[in-house]
Amino acid sequence: MSGKYDLIVHDYFEKAQGTVVLISEDSLFKKTLSSTIFKTLGVKRNCFYSFENVQSGLNKINELEKNGIDTILFLERSFNGRASSDTVITLKRMLPELKIIVLVGEVKRENIAYFYEVGVANVISKPASMNNIIEKLAFTVKPQGKLSEYMSIGKRCLAAGRFMEAMKISDKVLRVKPESPAGLMLKGDVYTAEGNLDKALECYHRAHESSHLYLEPIKKLVAAYHGVDEESCLKYMKQLDRLSPLNAERKTEIGKIYVNRKDMKLAEKYFDQAIETATREAMSLISLVAEEISGAVTNSSPELSEKYLTQVLEARVKNLGPDDITLFNKLGIALRSQGKWKEAVENYTTALRISPEDEGLHYNMGMAYYDGRQNRLAAKCFSNALEKNPGFYRASETVSMNLGTIFFDLREHEKARPCFQSALALNPNNAEAQRMLEALPDS
Repeated sequence: MSGKYDLIVHDYFEKAQGTVVLISEDSLFKKTLSSTIFKTLGVKRNCFYSFENVQSGLNKINELEKNGIDTILFLERSFNGRASSDTVITLKRMLPELKIIVLVGEVKRENIAYFYEVGVANVISKPASMNNIIEKLAFTVKPQGKLSEYMSIGKRCLAAGRFMEAMKISDKVLRVKPESPAGLMLKGDVYTAEGNLDKALECYHRAHESSHLYLEPIKKLVAAYHGVDEESCLKYMKQLDRLSPLNAERKTEIGKIYVNRKDMKLAEKYFDQAIETATREAMSLISLVAEEISGAVTNSSPELSEKYLTQVLEARVKNLGPDDITLFNKLGIALRSQGKWKEAVENYTTALRISPEDEGLHYNMGMAYYDGRQNRLAAKCFSNALEKNPGFYRASETVSMNLGTIFFDLREHEKARPCFQSALALNPNNAEAQRMLEALPDS
């Protein structure tokens, strides 16, 4: 064993008791990584775990984290044609300190930018040599150089609220390397924590000027301008989108800004890109993106809400389940608000095939029929809902009134009575419920 990188990685395994988890079906890379750790580096302890499916690997990571064992995860960019970016995002939210190295074949610059943006520590292109693996591991374990050491200390001081010490560290970094983006961002973070937005923005702008292609200063500018200067915030969000175009959530946020500006054409452009990106990179994220989009446009444009909810349901057609019922309900609302009651009924019919015991679906289908003045069919749906859950209406004054009114009109008085009573219990000042109750014949 020779070289500083070898020593760093060897110490990680032997002195820091670190571990590696590999999630990959690539037997050649598994053999190369194992040989690197045990033969080239001469590690004697058991510190390498390999899995061919994601869930087994994640279970092991959770076990290691619970035991306080530092872990580096090697993760394939995709499994069975499905990108692992959603797995990375979830892991970084749950375990922010977890270090992840993504394994890729040929990859475009924008893909690499997105990996780093979602929290990946390093990217390795396969096939990889042992020296390449050791170097990437070394940089993951311990970023090299004095500046990295200063930055690590500065960030700890900032997190602990020791702002003066963190500011001194940022000044030290800037003396070693004038206009260092990292040093300027640390200085800006201190000013942000102290509530000095003007000086923070000055630092973030200087950091951005020092390195136009570096994402972190731009992200700092977006955060600093958020809620303060929408135009500047949008400008830097779009700049981030150009540098790292695979972030569906950011495209959604840009689209929402255009919704607020009533520019539905540009909003639709970014929402289209968000759905396209989510479909290509992470199928499991589509529902979240589309729901957020539909929520953003529900009041402004039911047509767009219908469009995106329909897209996500069509994309998931082979994997629809009870968890997707919320999407069907939202699509039904979007259709009804446009007067498309027949389409809404078809939508709820599809949903009931998936979840036939869901009283909410029966009720919503009834409301769609009611919109179409098909009162008897509406009443039948309401009765089906009551069969599934006899008291489901009691939590809502509006639902109680809707059921009571339909049953009253069809002279189903014994079904109407408890509904109006429920509405009055929820709101004693409901004059309409009181009037309808008094109009009912004595039983």
